[in-house]
Amino acid sequence: MAGHIQITHQDQVTVLVLDNPGNRNAMSTNMVIELINALEAAFGASDCRAIVLTGLGEHFCAGGDVSEMQADRPMLGSRLRIERAHRIVRLLNGGPKPVVCAVEGFAYGLGLSLAMASDFVVASETASFCAVFNKVGLIPDMGLMWSLPQRVGVAQAKQLFFTARQVKIDEAQQLGMVDQRVAAGSAETEAIALAQQMAAAAPIPVALVKAAYAKGDVTLDDVLRTEVDHQPALYLSQDHNEGVAAFRERRAPVFTGH
Repeated sequence: MAGHIQITHQDQVTVLVLDNPGNRNAMSTNMVIELINALEAAFGASDCRAIVLTGLGEHFCAGGDVSEMQADRPMLGSRLRIERAHRIVRLLNGGPKPVVCAVEGFAYGLGLSLAMASDFVVASETASFCAVFNKVGLIPDMGLMWSLPQRVGVAQAKQLFFTARQVKIDEAQQLGMVDQRVAAGSAETEAIALAQQMAAAAPIPVALVKAAYAKGDVTLDDVLRTEVDHQPALYLSQDHNEGVAAFRERRAPVFTGH
């Protein structure tokens, strides 16, 4: 464990746990830096194929540390701090490995941004979501103005931004903010199980698909160009040959990322 981010490993899944339960895992500047380091290490580790992001205790993350909002924050310093924190968003959205977010309790503010930037959200019956930024006179940050509309549409996202209302699990699932709903207390376990399934996938295609969506391949021509650019190289990969052989031999493939 390093500071307020716990790091554990289950087979080829790296589990990152926000560890500040006394403050509902609200993220301080130091925690942001620790999470950047933990994510960079996980994405760079050859023995990691998928990542689970969750919070210790009853809540995933209640947002940013409000105590830091009471200090003077000069504009230039704030710009640098925000740009540094954007490293988290870029890794979650475009990093080469799938990220599953496990949510118990609050995913508010920055916590909502972390969840929506992840590839998949597993949430328990206790989960609730809120874009609280307007309540403290701020715009949504950490990429939420991009990631939330990807799930719920622009009109619904604007409503959630402007009203800053709480979204309980029933509505969150209906809107598409949650991919898998589970019993209270089981979000992390179920997220790890899902991540382990993804860890068995061929890693290079996973990385390319994530990069395509993070780049914004939204038109048909964009997608077709991505196929032309990458599929011929994948035909020559060891993992493609292994997948074909496993299919013919009726066994599970063993991918190596080559």
